[in-house]
Amino acid sequence: MDNIISIQKMRKEKEIQQSAFIIEQVELIQNYVNRYVNIREKVKAKYIFSEIVGCGHAHIFSKIEEQLFLDWFTFDYITIKGKTMYQTYAEHGHRTHPLHSIVHALFMASVLEPFKVIKSEGNHIFAKKIVTGEHCTIKTMMKDMKYNDHTVFLRSLPVLDQLLCISEIFVPHDMKLNNLVDQGVTNTDNWRTYLKKFAIKYCWNNS
Repeated sequence: MDNIISIQKMRKEKEIQQSAFIIEQVELIQNYVNRYVNIREKVKAKYIFSEIVGCGHAHIFSKIEEQLFLDWFTFDYITIKGKTMYQTYAEHGHRTHPLHSIVHALFMASVLEPFKVIKSEGNHIFAKKIVTGEHCTIKTMMKDMKYNDHTVFLRSLPVLDQLLCISEIFVPHDMKLNNLVDQGVTNTDNWRTYLKKFAIKYCWNNS
């Protein structure tokens, strides 16, 4: 019995450590993008983003739309050098922490992914992945969420046996979600690549 309690305690400590490290990295990445990325790169990226989601280039972004753009700009937008902003940040950072290599791979593979919310409780979402059908628990930075029975898009990283949400939560139109299914994304091995390029089109809710 003592061994079981000890193992559970170690897992909990490991989960807390990994989650704290990931959150710290997200904050550092956001700071890098906000302070050091060339404004011309952002303007170019927003032009491309607007083309993908189908809004006018003169469109004034709401707060949630700007957050969607910044998430895509940080992790999915590819510069002329063939790298994401996250990759550029990682190459210039001091990666000495033992978790760096693991977390780096997770950031690289992350996508804005659709989930069917079964229920939300506290700061946890219990959901099913639309693409794979896998059931999962997602820890978020928010509380008192009202997403029950909704489909949402979010970016997350695995931490032991649950997912940690590292983005805002975006609620798509049902029609757009149907289009996602019609694209055959749920039946292809390339769904991650597809979502890297086009998830923002389904998250965009100004239509």
